[in-house]
Amino acid sequence: MSSLGKFAPRALRRSLKRVKVNLDVRKEFAADRRRYAAAMLPDDKSITANLSGMNLEAQITKDYHRIEKGLALQQPRRPFGLEVQRRLEKLLPAADPDAEYVQHARTALTALQQWNAGGGVSEDISPLRDIPSQPALPDPDSFFGTRHSVRDFSARPVDPALLERAVELALFSPSVCNRQSWRVHIRQGEEARRVLEFQNGSAGFRDIVPAVVVITVDARAFAGAKERNQGWIDGGIFAMSLVWALHALGLDSCMLNMSVPTFKADALRRHLNADDSELVIMMVAVGHGREGHRRARSPRRGTASVIATAGGA
Repeated sequence: MSSLGKFAPRALRRSLKRVKVNLDVRKEFAADRRRYAAAMLPDDKSITANLSGMNLEAQITKDYHRIEKGLALQQPRRPFGLEVQRRLEKLLPAADPDAEYVQHARTALTALQQWNAGGGVSEDISPLRDIPSQPALPDPDSFFGTRHSVRDFSARPVDPALLERAVELALFSPSVCNRQSWRVHIRQGEEARRVLEFQNGSAGFRDIVPAVVVITVDARAFAGAKERNQGWIDGGIFAMSLVWALHALGLDSCMLNMSVPTFKADALRRHLNADDSELVIMMVAVGHGREGHRRARSPRRGTASVIATAGGA
């Protein structure tokens, strides 16, 4: 606030603060809009063969997954997916023929053509589930109830193989049309501490964090105005899956929000050598809790206050 504002009446000062907050919000939303508009896919009806890079991969993945989903229905329509077929036939020649997603698309396209010609459902594209349903954990509380955020780590280093295994497990997370837009930046030791300087809530313990994971999503995987928030949804799902995977592997963690202004997120992207299209979801501090460490109490709300009833809150 300017020096003149300091001498203004209290009500005016409050009004000036609200104006400044509103201007800051508008500025941040404008920056988000520019980033998304520069990266996003066009909608399905506007797709051309000129797509490239992640845009091309995302559109092909979205379309071949539509075939997989359609053939997994109890009673698939016949014919279906004709527009999807035409789009894939237009896009696939522009893609790297050796890319894994291209191979998936070609086999899905063949399965669609066979189905529409009167054949059966491809067991490769929409396989039967091996078991009727996942058996219940004998004691869910022993897993879900024992994971807590840790801010007091021992000096024991984190095995890089365990971090890679946690990412591998988290890749089972669902994502919109199976686009899997996630990116994971892993830093350990002194580099982890430098990365944590871009985060506001870890100052009290960042010097003892053995490893940090920065989770981002690539905005180029999402299409049009309707998917403007999908990156944050998919990124949040993946982040929670990763933390549960770390817990299952015996590692402690603390999820760290990245509620920072655009200039600071831009600085982090540059530090990580991340693409400008990557949306920074959060950081996760990872390590082994020091013997005898404490944790925040963090009381849980009761289920009755969370489950919405038909009559409303």
